[in-house]
Amino acid sequence: MEGKSASCPEGVVSWYIRTSRLAVALAIIKLRPPGGARQFTESLAERLKRQDESWKSKAESLHEDLLHLRQELLLTRTLLNTRSCAGQAPDILCLAFTGQEIAKVLSQDDTREVNSGTLQTCLPPTPPNSQKVPPKDRQWRQDHRLTKHVQFLQRLSGLRSGFEESLCQDGDVVWDSVVQLLDCVVEDFRQAHTGQPLRHPEQLHNAIQVVAQTLSPGGARQGFPVQHFSRVEDLLKEMVKLLLTNQQLNAFSVQDSLSDCLLALGGNCCITRTPLIQLLMSQIIQLAQQLGDACEKSGEEHEHHQVDWVCYQNSFYLFWLLERLAQDTDNRVNQELVVQLETKAFPLADEFSLFSLYMWRIGGLFRAGDS
Repeated sequence: MEGKSASCPEGVVSWYIRTSRLAVALAIIKLRPPGGARQFTESLAERLKRQDESWKSKAESLHEDLLHLRQELLLTRTLLNTRSCAGQAPDILCLAFTGQEIAKVLSQDDTREVNSGTLQTCLPPTPPNSQKVPPKDRQWRQDHRLTKHVQFLQRLSGLRSGFEESLCQDGDVVWDSVVQLLDCVVEDFRQAHTGQPLRHPEQLHNAIQVVAQTLSPGGARQGFPVQHFSRVEDLLKEMVKLLLTNQQLNAFSVQDSLSDCLLALGGNCCITRTPLIQLLMSQIIQLAQQLGDACEKSGEEHEHHQVDWVCYQNSFYLFWLLERLAQDTDNRVNQELVVQLETKAFPLADEFSLFSLYMWRIGGLFRAGDS
């Protein structure tokens, strides 16, 4: 009897285990996707990707909000320092210039800014309490983001007495704003690269001028943080890539606007001038290598497969930019790139004579400018 009673609990436990396993198996069978494991895996990967993009978008939005608060704080502090230097009591100002009143005072400084009249006419209006109403339209959000960074850099530049001090003490806010503004401009060209119309090209060009103006003051070259400068270089590379690979129907208007923006960055800003020139030269040398490889092929069929004709046609925008940038006498270009331009020009003289001629001309311009 004792042995029989002892075996009963074991049998009950065993029965529960088998029942639980069966229930789990049935649940798995019911949850099995209709398309099989592969489709389920792809669906799960797509869902995880959307979640990752959603978190990334939220993180970027939070970064934008934090940067905007830091911008307002920097403008307020710079304004107070400027007014205190003029003989007004800072403690009184702290009570007087708060909230919307500070924004009103700062807007009065726009009259002293360079090209402010032109820029304000093409900037989209900012609705009241825009921070409390999350914008649903992507284009509106993009325009509003660009507007905020432009206004911050303009107003900070308008307070000229405190601008250089801001670069030294709060440079991270300034440089981060520069990077974000440049990314806003590049985002519009990314959309145009997919065939969408380029809206308000004058707004983009004026924003680039604000970037160049911010990077131009004395001492800015030494104060530019490495991480932000690396991001600027990445955006320059992307702009040149967009210029080279555009084959949309709106190519001519987009190419002209993008070329003007690159010229403003390289011609009006000593920080980005040399990196941009060397980037343009490197792209031309790389394309010349592809053309040279095509010339070595025996058949015409191989040649057409080797050459990227879209890049070849758009490369003349790069030559135009280099020719304009070469007019500045303060060019410290790596002379190895100049030598490569001249060296690779000779093998292309027969098959790509115009391309070869431009290479030789650009090499000569920069060799003469460096001597």
